[in-house]
Amino acid sequence: MKQNNQNLDAFVKAFNGEIVSEEPTESFIKKVDAEVIDKPQGKPKDSIATVAKSMKQKLEEGLKEIDQLDPIERSCGLIALRGQMKLGANAFEKLVENLVRMTEKRPPSTFKELTQGKPKVRPIIPDLLGVGLTVFAAEGYAGKTTFGYEIIEAVCNGTKLFGQFEVEQANTLIIQLDESDADFEYKQHEMGLQYNDKNWAIWWSFTPLEFPELEKYVVENNVKVIMMDSLISIAGKEISPKDAEFGILIYRLNQLAGKYGIAIICIHHLNKKPNRKEVYKEDIFGTAFIFNGAANCWGFWVEHTSGEMLANLRILKARTGTVDINEQYRFTKCPDTRRHIYMDRASGTATLDELNSNKDRVRNLLKDSPFTLFNAKEVNRILNLGNENYARNTLKKLHDERVGIDRVEDKKTVGRPKFSYRYVIKAS
Repeated sequence: MKQNNQNLDAFVKAFNGEIVSEEPTESFIKKVDAEVIDKPQGKPKDSIATVAKSMKQKLEEGLKEIDQLDPIERSCGLIALRGQMKLGANAFEKLVENLVRMTEKRPPSTFKELTQGKPKVRPIIPDLLGVGLTVFAAEGYAGKTTFGYEIIEAVCNGTKLFGQFEVEQANTLIIQLDESDADFEYKQHEMGLQYNDKNWAIWWSFTPLEFPELEKYVVENNVKVIMMDSLISIAGKEISPKDAEFGILIYRLNQLAGKYGIAIICIHHLNKKPNRKEVYKEDIFGTAFIFNGAANCWGFWVEHTSGEMLANLRILKARTGTVDINEQYRFTKCPDTRRHIYMDRASGTATLDELNSNKDRVRNLLKDSPFTLFNAKEVNRILNLGNENYARNTLKKLHDERVGIDRVEDKKTVGRPKFSYRYVIKAS
């Protein structure tokens, strides 16, 4: 036992660059690593279940203990914890990754629970930003950081975003590791950004092991939106889905967002690809862990057509249901200010105001005559929505959103089934 502790002390010193052996540091670390890997946690007579429970307990208690350390000491704390558990680097990282996955909130396992629907959580920005961890992925120089700055500006001031998205004022935080204060000042001047100091703050440094400080700040300042630029820089430029520290960060950011009902925007990168015309989830750098760990994921790319820049924003993952999957917004860019100007939706010509206004009109029509069936043709005739298909899509969206709208299949006809919709008053 004494020898193991000596080896661990030597390992930590070697990790910090101290000379503790005549052997080269790299080979010495490998030698110490080999001594601790795959050592049993209990006595030979202990069952596998006993050993497994003991390891899980040590890991959870160790991570809590590491949180109490000075931020500078926490990296050493992870190494010390791995040494205490007698695990090699790969085994320890795998254990952390599995713990993260196993402790995530599981979906319902019965049909009844699944069909009851989830309680609706009010989005931070309707039609754009929901509660949870949102990955915003784009290639370099596409304008992803300026896009994020505009979101934070609208939230901290409570102003309409891009002239389309309704925003309520809330406290915000930017964690900026990709740009210097001089870069930020230049963009602020060029874009004319105006931040309300009462609702805004910026950090210029952060590591995955400083989560306790982040949570403390969020609670004390009632922060509702965080922008982190970027995931790669926060991970120390060497991002890996199997990295223990980074895995813990993704897990804890999700927990933080869910616990306090906040939105966390993580600016991220795409794999390099010439002449990009679309973005898919496979294009996201580090997809295996990052895409799966996020609640929502946006892909952002730029096209140059007829000498004009067209920026595309498409939702690739929408666990919170704030936006319909594959919804795509398109923007132009002001050449003088670099601000994004909302142009349209790729899936239709109606503005967000028109869409939301018409949804309210249809819902109110059904609500005023509860249990009365309306088909798309009747709704279009009464409200003059433009065409029957638009009315049908609006009715379908209201049904899918679980806002009290039920549907009944019309009398069976040959071919495609038709439905009528009604508002149902729930029993108190």
